[in-house]
Amino acid sequence: MRSPFWVELWFLIGGPVIWLLHYLSIYTINALHCARPRAWLGTIWISLPISSWMILICSALALSAMAWVAQRQHRRLHAGDSRRFHTRLTDSLCLLSALAVVWETLPVFLVSRCG
Repeated sequence: MRSPFWVELWFLIGGPVIWLLHYLSIYTINALHCARPRAWLGTIWISLPISSWMILICSALALSAMAWVAQRQHRRLHAGDSRRFHTRLTDSLCLLSALAVVWETLPVFLVSRCG
């Protein structure tokens, strides 16, 4: 039995949607930290501010959610040519979104805080 269109659509665009939520969350965290550097987000813990640790946690959650979406799509669709296309498309979108998440996380280690 075929699954509803909306279920197919959400699994296909799951990776980019997770990336979008990650993008919004890390830039919100960074903006709050830079707007109020003396607030609790600026507190240094193990040589990084709390805001950087929050960004790292958001990145780990986003990457694991993308892996879950890809794995779930593999389990759901394992037969047929069009289904294989959907699986490969989901994998490609999740991989591209995962690269974007890693790229957005690199400044935590490479760029000075707020400047």
